[in-house]
Amino acid sequence: MKIASLTTITIVLFSLVAAGQPIYAQQSDHQKPSVTINTDLVVTWAQITSRINGEPVKGLEIDNFVLREDGKQQQISLVKEGQPVSVVILVEGMTCLVPPELEFQRSQQALRQLGEDAEIALMAWDSDAVTVQPFTKDQEAVARRLKNRVGFFYALNPQIEGRDPVRPDRDWYRPGEAIYQAAKYLEKAASPNMRNVIIIISWSRPPLRMAYSHRQTAAVVSELIEKTGTTIYGLYLAERRPAGLGRLFSGLPLNVKEKKRRDGGSIEQFVEQTGGSILIGKPEEADDQLIKLTDLIRSSYTIGYYPENSNFDGGFRRIGLELSPIGKTKAGNVTIKTRNGYRALRPSATAASEARPER
Repeated sequence: MKIASLTTITIVLFSLVAAGQPIYAQQSDHQKPSVTINTDLVVTWAQITSRINGEPVKGLEIDNFVLREDGKQQQISLVKEGQPVSVVILVEGMTCLVPPELEFQRSQQALRQLGEDAEIALMAWDSDAVTVQPFTKDQEAVARRLKNRVGFFYALNPQIEGRDPVRPDRDWYRPGEAIYQAAKYLEKAASPNMRNVIIIISWSRPPLRMAYSHRQTAAVVSELIEKTGTTIYGLYLAERRPAGLGRLFSGLPLNVKEKKRRDGGSIEQFVEQTGGSILIGKPEEADDQLIKLTDLIRSSYTIGYYPENSNFDGGFRRIGLELSPIGKTKAGNVTIKTRNGYRALRPSATAASEARPER
């Protein structure tokens, strides 16, 4: 059977119970995903789906994988399916304009797939981001708030003296700012030993309606999501949005105004960087798409190994992941979606990096 072509491998930057040691991120000089590790254990994750139906492939074990670092096969020490997650769900604040009959009716079913141990927070976003629901494991409470879409609008546009909501500094969408604020919240409030995830939900077309000015550059957002080991997932619930629109648009020649629009980064850019996925559907498919997405998130594999190269000199190391012959027989034709490497530095380098003033 054919094996999936490798895309990228994701270096997960969270503390595993089995590892007992933290792993920290650094910005890569190669414009590639990178990490700084203060233990010899390198922890990666992989999202594996069937090419036949797009469903997650479950039940794989250590002998089902082959992992190489800089072309040399490594001995895998850990494979874990379903790492507990800390999830921030970013909901576009203009969702109140969507007809009420298209609300999330089965969101609790979707949240349940993340596991009882999942902690979930909600934030509203457009040009800013505001916390609507702090981290909780009460999925029923999250589902109620998720259904109340008007609440996300008023979180961003509070009423002033009984008048219509007014926010003079409101601009077009800043997805980079929303992701940055969600990642900062994860950095501050997420529990240890969890995988960090951001789901950004849009009922419109952020890549074509982004603001001209940005509080954070795309590079700053990129550095933070690497540092926090966060994976970005997108859920687009808009009519007539082709799957490749964001990528096509990003490849077109941009005038000065459009370059300014994209200075803060796009959803597509951060999803691709972190090895996440974007699901696209019509508004009436909101529940089905959210259920599919949470299943995808929880079914990802965590893979750990001790690299033979113990010289942590800050170099960029490429990692390739594929299925072994046993794995191919078991799983069939699959797609492996991950990142492709990491940057290895000693703990002293981590401390020096964390001591740098913020930009």
